[in-house]
Amino acid sequence: MSDKQSIGVKLSTPAPLYPNHQQQTPEPPLEIWNEEQLEMAMKTLKEMHIQLRNLRTSIPRLLAPLTAQHQTPQIILEEFTKSIKTANEEIQVFERLMVAEESCRIFNQARKSRAENPEAIKPWSVTESPDWLIRNL
Repeated sequence: MSDKQSIGVKLSTPAPLYPNHQQQTPEPPLEIWNEEQLEMAMKTLKEMHIQLRNLRTSIPRLLAPLTAQHQTPQIILEEFTKSIKTANEEIQVFERLMVAEESCRIFNQARKSRAENPEAIKPWSVTESPDWLIRNL
C-alpha cells in the first residue's frame, strides 16, 4: 500500500472519575435563621422522622393480609392489593418530603452549621423526648 492514510486522533480532556459528582464550590457563609425558621425546620424534621419510623413497619403491614385467614382467595387478593397501594403511597409521600426544596434547604443549613461549629451539636436520644412521635405537639 503506497497510499498513506492519516489516522485522526482527537485529544481531549479525560473524562471525570465520578461523572455524577459536581465540582464543589465554596459555600456562602452561614445564614442565621430566626426562631420561626428554626421552628418550621424542626417541624419538617419531626414529620420526616415520624414518616420514616412508620415505614419501618411497612413490610409487615404489607404482608399482613397474606397471613390472615380469609374466606376466599379473591378476598386475600383484594386485601393484599390494598396493602400494596397503601405502602406505595406512604413511600411516595416520604420521598416527596425528602426531596422537597424546603427539606434540601434545611439539610444544607444543618450541614453548614455543623461545618462551622461541630462542637455545638449535642447527641440526641429519643428518651429525652418521649412525645417525639406525636404530631402537633
